Amino acid sequence: MSRRPESDTPRQPSQIAILRYLRIHGPAARIDIGTATGLSPATVTSLTADLMTQGLVQESQAAAPGNGATNANGTHGTTRGRPKVLLDLVPGAACVIGVKLTINLIEIALGNFKGEIERNTEHSIKTRDLTDQQLIDILIKLIDRFIKDNSDIITAPPVGISVAVQGVTDSNSGEIIWSPALRQRQIAITKPLTERYGGIVQMSNDANCIATAITQNTTLHGGGDFAVIMLGYGIGMGLVLNGTVYNGHFGTAAEFGHMKYQPDGPLCNCGRRGCLEAYIGDYAILRDAMGLIDLPDTNSLHPSEDQMMDLVARARNGNEDLADLFRHAGKVLGYGIANLIALLGPKQIFITGSGARAYDLMEPELHRGLNLAQVPELRRGPEIIHLAWDKDLALQGAIGQSLLRHDENMFQAGSSQ
Repeated sequence: MSRRPESDTPRQPSQIAILRYLRIHGPAARIDIGTATGLSPATVTSLTADLMTQGLVQESQAAAPGNGATNANGTHGTTRGRPKVLLDLVPGAACVIGVKLTINLIEIALGNFKGEIERNTEHSIKTRDLTDQQLIDILIKLIDRFIKDNSDIITAPPVGISVAVQGVTDSNSGEIIWSPALRQRQIAITKPLTERYGGIVQMSNDANCIATAITQNTTLHGGGDFAVIMLGYGIGMGLVLNGTVYNGHFGTAAEFGHMKYQPDGPLCNCGRRGCLEAYIGDYAILRDAMGLIDLPDTNSLHPSEDQMMDLVARARNGNEDLADLFRHAGKVLGYGIANLIALLGPKQIFITGSGARAYDLMEPELHRGLNLAQVPELRRGPEIIHLAWDKDLALQGAIGQSLLRHDENMFQAGSSQ
């Protein structure tokens, strides 16, 4: 990467680039920061000195080879040279709060300046019984309690709050357009929270938050455009173009689950017919399963994880009717992915979420559906990756989104903290 003269380097964007590099890659030497960002050694030295003065960055030392470390040639060295000086973010420089809203569950997490989750709580609440005002009141009550209970490490007001919502959201207006967790629609979230807490309050759907988390994890994502498809109660998608989560002009882009598979197909929970979600979502699979086998009386619109795992276990243990439901869901998903590839051609497509619990049953038909729907000349890619749901990335991504906005806000109008 070519380097720009220090006099031609905008300081604020370059400082933001340094903060983001350290947040993703961890402690790094100045020379490595310069190589990655394209900044000259003099510029890196000057900018990081400012960041250290502001209390955002600190120095640490890497382990010296003489301390039992292994040299490049595989031997244990006794080099007497000084350990390499590394730069790292100061964890306590700022904190942010992430909130996740799903059916009957509200989770709250505390993230430090490095983007690490330090504390988190879960609250079982019948979310579908809440009015819009009751939802706001509950969120404020829980956040207030969380801040009070963690006052030992929250020594200053959080600089940002980010809310991850299951459903369709407008990230521009801060409204929940529709969520299976709520009965009401068009609920403004960010305005009342901003009035209560100040700072930066933002909201996004949970799939976009997962996409943000993946962009900040080099073990998962190696660059290039990608999509993350989240399977669960419904079907969501986060889309990353040129390194940024794409929300669209109206703040509601990438609603993959509401693309049509069959115009007059089964009823989707959005109120329309034939959406991909109406074949792949948990509620759709349970609905169809109830027409095939005897199941206990249940709320088919809001299946539990235990209910879905029971269906998966039966399918794996030889119930071919249930296995066919998951296979058909895989085929429909393959058709949807074919459309995504034809339209955008991302480098990678991640498939994750609690609904990927039956991915082994879905995968063969997914690829069959993809091959049936796809133009032969487009079959060179992308890489399709199953990302196991052993770690919920939505809260991690919400915290990451909040820090991204905070970085930008710190240096706006030429001011710095």
